[in-house]
Amino acid sequence: MDPADALRPAVSGIAKEEVPRCPACESSERHHLFDVVEHEYDTTTTDVFPLMVCDACGAQYLSPRPAVSALDVIYPPNYFLHVLESRAGDDVDLARRSAFAFFQDKLFKLRIRPIERQMALGPDRTWLDIGCGTGAVLQSMFQAYGMRGTGLDFSEQAVAVCRRRGFEAYRARFEDFEPAAGEQYDLLHSSHVIEHVESPLEYMKKSFALLKPGGLKVFITPNTAAWEARRLREHWGGLHVPRHWTMLDPRSARSLGERVGFEYVDTSFSTNGVFLGWSLHSWLQARHGRRIANRVFPSDHELIESSFGNLARNGLLTILDLVNLLVTRQSANMLMMFRKPLA
Repeated sequence: MDPADALRPAVSGIAKEEVPRCPACESSERHHLFDVVEHEYDTTTTDVFPLMVCDACGAQYLSPRPAVSALDVIYPPNYFLHVLESRAGDDVDLARRSAFAFFQDKLFKLRIRPIERQMALGPDRTWLDIGCGTGAVLQSMFQAYGMRGTGLDFSEQAVAVCRRRGFEAYRARFEDFEPAAGEQYDLLHSSHVIEHVESPLEYMKKSFALLKPGGLKVFITPNTAAWEARRLREHWGGLHVPRHWTMLDPRSARSLGERVGFEYVDTSFSTNGVFLGWSLHSWLQARHGRRIANRVFPSDHELIESSFGNLARNGLLTILDLVNLLVTRQSANMLMMFRKPLA
């Protein structure tokens, strides 16, 4: 059965856990920014979540946040990535043909440029894609540079597609992943993973340990310093409530990397029309209700449907975000790059 058909009503009072210290720097000094609620799916929870700001590093985080035991609630059957992976099954061609994969491939070509400037990419490089999904970035890196990377994802279906594509892939959370004894990588890459994990600090410590000296750690994550984050506040799509647990800006992200021993290399920005669409959905829903918001800016699994309307809408949102990037020199999508010292 298509996960999109397995709908369920939202619930209240899900299991939560307090977060007394900043997940990025462990400071206990903080203040309350505003409350946030789920708006993308009506199949998760109606609970309200306080968004806190760390007074030491500036990271934003939910406290209390959903407990790990509530992951099946906040990632519902019709979560857009679950639907994409389920429909692909182990069909590699279907995974490649989706409109979502098309846009991701185009974005890859823009996001890879900062890495090219810092590292010679080629078949001799070893790399790990954390949160690899169905292997779009693994495929793009192999086609462009001959680099056959290793994928890591918690979805069994996604890992199956990666393996069918010919890549080594493991079903595991990065926190639980144990490579072969002594194995290290030239490059660790993740796109929109660090904001989902329990401890970004532990995530970066493990990244440091798995890199070869001189290796690069690259992660893409929402940027809380973007104008839409500051202006739209609780309606900002990058919050992805309640699935994004820790949110960073360039300053807090740099502090996080340097705290575990990395050398800061670069910050760059790219477009993300999905965040802008989610922002507009939240704003419309607050004023005109979910039915109208869903029709104008689909926020759940319908945003990945390969329809003309979606292609046109996502294309327009991407163009608008590109204009924003050119004007403000920032976007809601930032790429952070760090290097492990040679000695």
